[in-house]
Amino acid sequence: MEIEIWHIWLLAAILLFMIEIFMTSFIAVCIGIGALVAGICAYFGLDITQQLLVFAGFTLLNLFFIRPFAKKFIFKAKDYIPTNADALLGKKATVVEPIDPNKLLGRIEVDGDNWKAIPFDGKPIPKGQIVTIVSYDSIVLTVK
Repeated sequence: MEIEIWHIWLLAAILLFMIEIFMTSFIAVCIGIGALVAGICAYFGLDITQQLLVFAGFTLLNLFFIRPFAKKFIFKAKDYIPTNADALLGKKATVVEPIDPNKLLGRIEVDGDNWKAIPFDGKPIPKGQIVTIVSYDSIVLTVK
């Protein structure tokens, strides 16, 4: 059995589809579709120049028209769940050590964890006050 050019196009398409499983950027699939269509053209007897033009055309068509459409519907951001420090933003916390902006002292407790805190407006906050976390910088939370 002799390997024909359409076998190579088909193998390239299959490999690109397999690569996409690990990349998830939808680029390898677009190139793979171009290779698949070029392989079909090779099977029906188009010469290599025409195959390359079909490959380039379908790849570009997929990259500029189908990929943005697919990414819009496949990778929706509505399921975003904040984690780590992002999950603290907007939460209520209790001041367990008075927050003094001049001495850069002060600690809060949120979800059972103790964090260093600074005031948002630069005013001291007494112990026992309930505050809201508005931002963070490394391990220091900004509260108001």
